[in-house]
Amino acid sequence: MMKTQIRLPEQAAALLELLEKKGHKAFVVGGCVRDSLLGRAPNDWDICTSASPGEMKACFSSFRVIETGLKHGTLTVLAGKEAFEVTTFRVDGSYSDGRHPDQVGFTSRIEEDLARRDFTINAMAYNPSAGLVDPFGGASDLDRRRLRCVGAPQKRFREDGLRVLRALRFASQLEFHIEAETADALFSYCSLLDQLSAERIRTELEKLLCGPGAMQVLTNYRELIARVIPEIRPMFDLDQQNQYHIYTVWDHTLHALSHVKNTPVLKLCAFFHDIGKPGKMTVDEKGHGHFYKHERLSADLTDRIMKRLKYDNYTRETVVEVIRRHGTVFRPSPKQARRLLNQLGEDRLRLLIQLEYADVKSQNPVYRHERVDNISAFSQMVHQVLAAEQCFSLKHLALNGTDLLEMGFAQGPEIGRILNQLLEKVMEGELPNEKEALLRSVREGL
Repeated sequence: MMKTQIRLPEQAAALLELLEKKGHKAFVVGGCVRDSLLGRAPNDWDICTSASPGEMKACFSSFRVIETGLKHGTLTVLAGKEAFEVTTFRVDGSYSDGRHPDQVGFTSRIEEDLARRDFTINAMAYNPSAGLVDPFGGASDLDRRRLRCVGAPQKRFREDGLRVLRALRFASQLEFHIEAETADALFSYCSLLDQLSAERIRTELEKLLCGPGAMQVLTNYRELIARVIPEIRPMFDLDQQNQYHIYTVWDHTLHALSHVKNTPVLKLCAFFHDIGKPGKMTVDEKGHGHFYKHERLSADLTDRIMKRLKYDNYTRETVVEVIRRHGTVFRPSPKQARRLLNQLGEDRLRLLIQLEYADVKSQNPVYRHERVDNISAFSQMVHQVLAAEQCFSLKHLALNGTDLLEMGFAQGPEIGRILNQLLEKVMEGELPNEKEALLRSVREGL
């Protein structure tokens, strides 16, 4: 056993000490150990112990305990403001559904518990007195930045098809390479992805896209991603035959992905923004490729995919609308800024600006600078419009429905029609956003 020091949170250390005082073995385990050895702050601290579920409940009688998975030996212990999952050392039975063990047995040995885990870097445990328990060389794999299965990769993936996507996700998040035998097994067992729920696919895909190693993973393992999102496959080797592009549609997409800020919504916008290009490609008599109205098809395909992956409506509608608008030619015009703010709202317009930056930066550098400067000038104009509180929505209009009722208009759709006409004139710069000027326009019949 290596003696490797890991700094434990006070409450986690106290729980380990309590279990040990009662005669049980106890360790922090899995991702918290991995992240600590990498110098990262763990999101949570999972504990495993030789204590049975009943013995755990007795040990933690002074704490609030939630029986989150008692039949699998898991309790959640609330210590202070933190929650800790505490699980009995266990061994798994067969996996007849390709996702979950048919039965779970308990063991007194931490090594047997670690042997059932997916990857070596997740199969380490730590206790301040015992040090690091690393029977499968996880620490060495961390040093080598290598992702490798515990035991035979074929067995690990047959047990749980989600591990195929987890491998890609970890490789992206940690910027690790996948060991050769493990990589071969990923492709051999890609059919297991067909059994995964939409929610699981969505979660792993999003984490993969947000990882710093996403471009490399999506380059090397694109066929695995196409297994769950087959709509991307036509993008892979499509030469755009266009002077503005030096990459295939797929490679352009991966470069755009690398240029957006690391938020799930922006990563999804970049990943899907050109998915409609293959379906809209035409080649003119000079051999130049064109993709007229590909934004609409990209938006429609994205909408279909995100519904299939069961995204929430707000996220899906935001991504789809930004993609539908991408390719907008920005001008440093307050009129255009007001109009797009009206149509998209501030948040979605800012997302669109970020996507356009990424899109242009992923094109032919010969034409890049002028386009980037144009987007930057438009972005500055949006900032000025917002800072000056210029009118771009009905809530900013200096006239409202009550004013029209006081003028004698009847309650009904006519009021909305008039207000929208006034808003249009204000955004176009034909009227100042001043109450008297707006009233005068109404009296004159607009």
